[in-house]
Amino acid sequence: MSGSVTLSGDSTSVAATTAALLFDAGVVPKEARGGVFVVEARNLHCDQYSNMALDHSNPRAALPSIKCRINSENKRRAQSGQAFGEGRAMAELLHKAKVEGGVDFSDCAIGGYCGVFAKSIKCTIDTKNDDIGCGRRWRCMFDNGRDD
Repeated sequence: MSGSVTLSGDSTSVAATTAALLFDAGVVPKEARGGVFVVEARNLHCDQYSNMALDHSNPRAALPSIKCRINSENKRRAQSGQAFGEGRAMAELLHKAKVEGGVDFSDCAIGGYCGVFAKSIKCTIDTKNDDIGCGRRWRCMFDNGRDD
């Protein structure tokens, strides 16, 4: 599924959690206009490998490994860009964005490999809105960069 989806919400939403992960990863917010800030990560790529074939006595058995980078190429084992330490959490949020908005960010292949890619994750935070529970303070646009 190609395209982008925009999600809004309160402090427990996908949008707010995504903005928090970007802040935690060191992505610097920029003020767009009085009291509205934008935080954006471009070219987030993750390599996810299944450990299903491992011996059950291995502590990693059945737990997939995931490594993510921002400002990266969308290719397997890419080393460009900066490491993104919260890759598992971001991959789960991208899955929730797929469920809520119908845009897919993963491409899985035979052999236990999945690539996860978002061309852009751009969140706006309206600090003028002091009603944190109203659902209009955070808004994130997720773009998978596909044209198909």
